[in-house]
Amino acid sequence: MKRVVLDTNILISAFFWNGNERQVLLKCKMNNLKSVLSFEILDETKRVLRKKFALPQEKIDEFIRDVLLFSEIVVIKGDIDVIKEDPSDNIVLETAIRGNADLIITGDSHLLKIKAHKGITIVQASKLI
Repeated sequence: MKRVVLDTNILISAFFWNGNERQVLLKCKMNNLKSVLSFEILDETKRVLRKKFALPQEKIDEFIRDVLLFSEIVVIKGDIDVIKEDPSDNIVLETAIRGNADLIITGDSHLLKIKAHKGITIVQASKLI
């Protein structure tokens, strides 16, 4: 089974819209893909849902609990410094490295520009559907 890191933008899109991102999330939920996340990605997801979308805390908590049911959590140290244009994207790379992921699923242009890092392919959700 392929191990995938879902970036915050994939999680947010999967929450709100019924597109490729939700299909990827459902593949993880159905055990066709193994979701690998870090608390840092989940914290960023919570922050965006709260600040940008003004979602009630109970809805955010419910979504995060659901994602945690089918995800493996890895601990990161914050010591990866590959993406200079947006250093916060390095948490996604480090999550993938520490979680032995095969793929990073993202819509982030900085990550997509890299295409691959240490054997981990970086693609948009549409590439898996």
